[in-house]
Amino acid sequence: MPEESSRVEQIIRNPKKAVWTLSIPVLLGMFFEYFYNLTDTFFVSRIGDDAIAAMQFNHPFVFFAISICFGLGIGVTSLISRALGARDQKRANNAAEHAVLLAVIIGIFISAGSIIFRYPIFRLLGAPENIIGLSVRYFEVIIFGFVFNILNVFFRSILSGEGDVKTPVRFMIIGTLINIVLDPLYIFVFNLGIAGAAWATITAQMVVTVLYLVFFFYRKASLVQFAFRDFSFSWEIIGTTFRIGVPASLAFVVMSLGQMLFNRIVVIFGSDAIAGVGIGMRMDQLFFMPVLACAASMVTIIGMLYGAKRIDLIRSTYLYVIRSCQIIAIVLGLLFYIISPYFMRVFSANPVVIDIGTAYLRFNVFAYPFIVVGMISGRIFQGFGRGLPGLLITTIRIAVIIVPLALLFTRVLGWGIEGVFIAQVISSFCAAVIAYFWLTAAIKKLEKEQILPGA
Repeated sequence: MPEESSRVEQIIRNPKKAVWTLSIPVLLGMFFEYFYNLTDTFFVSRIGDDAIAAMQFNHPFVFFAISICFGLGIGVTSLISRALGARDQKRANNAAEHAVLLAVIIGIFISAGSIIFRYPIFRLLGAPENIIGLSVRYFEVIIFGFVFNILNVFFRSILSGEGDVKTPVRFMIIGTLINIVLDPLYIFVFNLGIAGAAWATITAQMVVTVLYLVFFFYRKASLVQFAFRDFSFSWEIIGTTFRIGVPASLAFVVMSLGQMLFNRIVVIFGSDAIAGVGIGMRMDQLFFMPVLACAASMVTIIGMLYGAKRIDLIRSTYLYVIRSCQIIAIVLGLLFYIISPYFMRVFSANPVVIDIGTAYLRFNVFAYPFIVVGMISGRIFQGFGRGLPGLLITTIRIAVIIVPLALLFTRVLGWGIEGVFIAQVISSFCAAVIAYFWLTAAIKKLEKEQILPGA
């Protein structure tokens, strides 16, 4: 316990150092997960381009479902970090207990509903008839074990709230290694095809859930402690979690819906286009990893600074993170622009798939610096306990800008699939401008008023 309390003090005392203390372990875990995604894509690509397209149609809905939990998890992280910053241990414990309750309820609800409506879901997503069968085969397995995925998200959020990122990363690495080993075994040896990739994922997630249960309930190794015998349900805790988490969840949902609409626009150009963009997005993840890691650290760091009433450190921390991530965006963008065609050839020999994936990447790298501003700003608002700004910025970017522009460029102006990619860059720029000025104004107001942390 003293060591854990010391961790909170160190984060508050030196938030710039804490950015990397919290981000680097998360980045390491993301790298292992990314390596798995590449491996998974590679093995599935051996089945055929239709299998890759089937996985691509799964991603928006799976992201849609898990985004609800990610958003509420951000609410849990923000609540726990602010409680610990204010030295309120009882509130932190109670928030963690409510998080586990939410995870179980949401997991059961999503799994049951998704299985019932699995075929209508993929028809709604615009999957061609030759792809629906493969898509459903993968989807049925993933949804079957979805409750484990959701529990892991909430357990990770609890530990993030207390500044412990190393434990979730260790568990993530173990799960990823299990996944990598099981992928070829299930796909080819057991001859399960695309469903084998899903079974490998679910098996790994079950193992990770067991590791979390041992950590929290057997070893009792976390700063927050569970005492369900003394559990007292609190609508105030639920309300605060939802006040932060629901807008964050809806922001993820909007992104997921945007991805669904994106796929519906892209599929007009054929399943090769979907496959090419799907592979290109794997390279995008290399950029998103360090930025997401830094953004995730902001919820914990800003939450603790806010809870400890250290408003004076927020602006300098924000600008420091933005500058650091901008450098990462520029360097990786230049690298990806050069190597994108070679990356594509690893996963497909189809020249159409290669050309479309290369075009996607070479347009999208110009959006990277703007994406940084939007992502970091949204997480800082969440650290304050404010989820609505991130939701509004995301909604404007997707519903107001990218979808109308993509339709205009492709269907009215006839720019082809490149019109979709150009719309992405323009929307990221507009969202960055809005996010920067909105957050700057919010920080200025906090500095003037020195607002005491709320619940």
